[in-house]
Amino acid sequence: MAYQGTALDEHIRRNWAPPEHMSRRPVPATSDKKPPGQGNDDWVMRHGFHVPRSCLREDRDVSLGASTHPRHTRYDLDALTRSRLLHIRRPSWTLAEWSAAAQWGLEYFVDSADTCALTSGVTRHANGPEDVSRRRRTRQLLAIPTVRTDPHFPHLRVTPPILTLIHCLRSVLGDGHSWHVPHGAGLTDSGLRAVQLIDSLCRTFRIDPDDLPAACAHHIDQDFLRTVVGFCDRGADSPPETLMRLMVRSVAAAVTTEEFTSQLVVHADGSVSDPVHGGPTGPERIVARLDLGCANLKLAFQYDGSGHLAVSTRGRDSRVNTELSNLEWHVLRLTWGHLKDRGLLRATVLDGIRVCEQRHSQR
Repeated sequence: MAYQGTALDEHIRRNWAPPEHMSRRPVPATSDKKPPGQGNDDWVMRHGFHVPRSCLREDRDVSLGASTHPRHTRYDLDALTRSRLLHIRRPSWTLAEWSAAAQWGLEYFVDSADTCALTSGVTRHANGPEDVSRRRRTRQLLAIPTVRTDPHFPHLRVTPPILTLIHCLRSVLGDGHSWHVPHGAGLTDSGLRAVQLIDSLCRTFRIDPDDLPAACAHHIDQDFLRTVVGFCDRGADSPPETLMRLMVRSVAAAVTTEEFTSQLVVHADGSVSDPVHGGPTGPERIVARLDLGCANLKLAFQYDGSGHLAVSTRGRDSRVNTELSNLEWHVLRLTWGHLKDRGLLRATVLDGIRVCEQRHSQR
């Protein structure tokens, strides 16, 4: 059936620029000699080329990704570097699926996924870290224009944004790629991964999830996609924030009808705004952008990942907490420990709602 994503592809391309990490990422050296001016310890050999050691992933991340990979493949190079190496080796191939997503700027999920390309051969999964998952370049796919994305490799071609999303979504729903998700979000594991993927790609492409069913017509089951999109939110900044939003809302729905909004903005005068979802921006002075917040209860949820352990970040978080408290907000900072412990999360959310309801009743 005809591809329906062209109009949205063109909208994305008009508003897209290569992300900073793509420009900063060191590139492989195509010479068979050590690059000049660099020590031996700065480079490793992969696929017959010199690769900057800084492109190697942490062993902990490699092992975690392999533990959930459908074929337990260990990828010690990041997806962007592997996509560039594939282009050097096979310049006529079009990068697809997770390799294309990495080229478009997706920073989540891709590094533990197979290197992927459209080729003239049969569709098959990669058999190891130096192999490639191939998707057959059908007549229908040949009719869809490819895109050049990489500032360091001007001839490198990738599938367009919506086709990339379709391929990644099919991979998640099939046996192409997987990652760990905790229970408690009210979805199947594959459904939850689909929501996380769509949230992340919609943020990368700066589009609304509601635009996807029409753009993905004939390629993804429409009833399924509409259901999944109903759980998505263009305000998600990271996959853990997607998890937190779904799990908090699931717990809260049992005791309150209040609305919990992602990326709710709190201003210095105490007002709130919701610019991410189309609301007015509000006063200029911003106290905080809440990962998830309920304006009526003045209950705020912030997800603290590993990046919040830095001294500078802890100082900023402390200042934000203080200002929000002075505006009578109750702030709950959640970590991965809350998300993987359903009992702890439930107690934390319900206690927070109870405290805020008691405050509200006393006013």
